[in-house]
Amino acid sequence: AVLRELRRLRSTAPRDDADVAAKGDRPAESGALSQTGSPYWRSIARLGVGVAEALQYAHDAGILHRDIKPSNLLLDTRGTIWVTDFGLAKLQDQPDLTRDTDIIGTVRYMAPERFEGRCDTAADVYSLGLVLYELLTLRPAYGLTERQQLIREIARHGPPRPRELDRSIPQDLETVVLKAVAREPADRYRSAGDFAADLRR
Repeated sequence: AVLRELRRLRSTAPRDDADVAAKGDRPAESGALSQTGSPYWRSIARLGVGVAEALQYAHDAGILHRDIKPSNLLLDTRGTIWVTDFGLAKLQDQPDLTRDTDIIGTVRYMAPERFEGRCDTAADVYSLGLVLYELLTLRPAYGLTERQQLIREIARHGPPRPRELDRSIPQDLETVVLKAVAREPADRYRSAGDFAADLRR
């Protein structure tokens, strides 16, 4: 439902700054994301803020979600996004009940360190980054379907830059998403709240 609504918005959105000016939209305010005349890009950023703030709330309570993916995000008729399915969640200070070699969750949206048995708030930030990447490009960051090949690809390589796939994606929004999906946890946002703050900007 989220992807369907955003595709509809995108099909009716101005494609570049020239289109925005032709339609008489006001220019973006100073400090705003580039090309904010497009309701599609604004919608993605707004949805990202909602999920990131929900994750920050969970993290503040000591809970890791561990399975952020499109099907666990529900958009209601008022445009509010809900984070669902905490079935794989765990308390941050509790050990996993599985072996380090067990992979729990949806591989396509897992952070690389998850394959080494490490998981903290940075892994949830990464997963949300991959969801937003998919909403930006309308394709998964990693397209492989065979499980072991997919794990190797995520562990070894980052996804292509979104603007390599679609030049109309605002550069500022691309930068925010790429920071969230950095392969090294230390290179990502320090918290989901920081991620939300940059998306809001």
